[in-house]
Amino acid sequence: MVIYMFDRFFNQDTPFWNEMGNIFDIFILNTLWLICCLPVITIGPSTTAFYYAMIQLARGESGSVSKDFFRSFKQNFKQGISLGIPLLALGLFLIIDIRMCYHAGTGIYSFFMFFFAAIFLFWLFITLYAFPILAKFDKKNREILLWAFVLSIRNLWRTLLMIAVLAFGLWTCHILIGLIFIAPGLIVWCNAHLAVSALKSYLPNPCAEQELKPLNFGEEDIPGQEESTLPQQADEENGHPQI
Repeated sequence: MVIYMFDRFFNQDTPFWNEMGNIFDIFILNTLWLICCLPVITIGPSTTAFYYAMIQLARGESGSVSKDFFRSFKQNFKQGISLGIPLLALGLFLIIDIRMCYHAGTGIYSFFMFFFAAIFLFWLFITLYAFPILAKFDKKNREILLWAFVLSIRNLWRTLLMIAVLAFGLWTCHILIGLIFIAPGLIVWCNAHLAVSALKSYLPNPCAEQELKPLNFGEEDIPGQEESTLPQQADEENGHPQI
């Protein structure tokens, strides 16, 4: 009986060890993300790679999380920088303005504080979806920002839940700074699951025997605009990872 219990405990196919493996993978990805964000300008490609590896993990398609991370980091490096730097600069600008207006007092400053806060909320909506879209699809930055906004509004309850997860994670890091080595990974892990749910209609079935054709959002999503496609990223020969 004791031997059987030990065999069950150390069997790596049990749910316990599977979850421990996932936690270890999250820790590894969190560490890689922190290291690759150190130059600051690489926050975009690093966050894209973070989401790509997490989405692979969430969909049960991950082989080696570190290989997934660096493959996406390399293949989305240029576009990740061109997308990440403007988003980062805008976010910092809005946060500084909100803080300045808050400490300036009442009157016109209160108006501008709420004005900048509203813009920041829309910025957050877009940012939460922009990097998962870049991680899994081959689109130009303008199209990524457009569809990030569309998806954030269409999946409003998921978007609000993603914001709540982000806020709670940042709060815990503020309380205990050491959690920065695991909290961002847990935030992205939760938000990756929510992003997969939002993008489910546009992602191929991981169990499908054949690769799906490029998927469409459809003309009805944006009135007056021509049909826009959101094709899955091309193979490695074209510089993008396969889904």
